[in-house]
Amino acid sequence: MRVAAENELAEAQRVVHASYNLDHEWSGAGTYINEVVLPGLKKVFANEANCLFVLHGKRIIAASAYAAEPEDGIHLVTGPCVLIEYRSRGIGGALLGATLNALRGGGLKEAVGQTRPLSPASKYLCGKFGGLPLENPKGSSPPPTKESAAAA
Repeated sequence: MRVAAENELAEAQRVVHASYNLDHEWSGAGTYINEVVLPGLKKVFANEANCLFVLHGKRIIAASAYAAEPEDGIHLVTGPCVLIEYRSRGIGGALLGATLNALRGGGLKEAVGQTRPLSPASKYLCGKFGGLPLENPKGSSPPPTKESAAAA
């Protein structure tokens, strides 16, 4: 795992976009992804590339962008995005754990992210890290089906 460089936005976009597009739980959410997630990712890289990558050899197979002080109240900008062929190997959990540690290192006590109820993040990861369901955080755009989670 490594921190993304400021010039690696295109790589982050590729992984995040593929992760969402190939996840059947997020099918039909193209507008949300294009209007909320990907612009949020661009803001992260415009400010200070707060993004972690997981590599397999030289290939980037997972990414997680985060913001310590987000305008929309969502700290886990992309959530742990793992390419479909690398899922069910503990990569998402390790990536979420590292993302939460990075946010804690900046002094944050609680992080907020959005997910869909049946997504892998919701089913397997949020509870593992103390996630609790919330109504939509202040100023955030809800995903196509309403569900949010906070992890401390």
